[in-house]
Amino acid sequence: MTEMLACPSCGLDKTESIVHRGSYILRCAACGEAIVATSFMAMRDSDHLCSAFIDPGPGKPPPPETLVARGPLRQIATAISAAASDGTLIRLISEVRD
Repeated sequence: MTEMLACPSCGLDKTESIVHRGSYILRCAACGEAIVATSFMAMRDSDHLCSAFIDPGPGKPPPPETLVARGPLRQIATAISAAASDGTLIRLISEVRD
């Protein structure tokens, strides 16, 4: 879900996945520029394992206490949507399956 596109503003190719209200956004991890966006509804049926945190800002690691949910995206999508519905930015971090 990350590192697929280069930022048009600064050229860095490291991205972060963000959910904001009903949108799924890839943003630059360096400058925070939104690179591409789609509806979170288009992403929520994925079986990708991920952790969802309240976003601390571009390039900053989220503290453990800001965890919203962890698991397959389709199972945690409702919790993510609820947390993002008031405008809170939610960072999605992909996890590797064992």
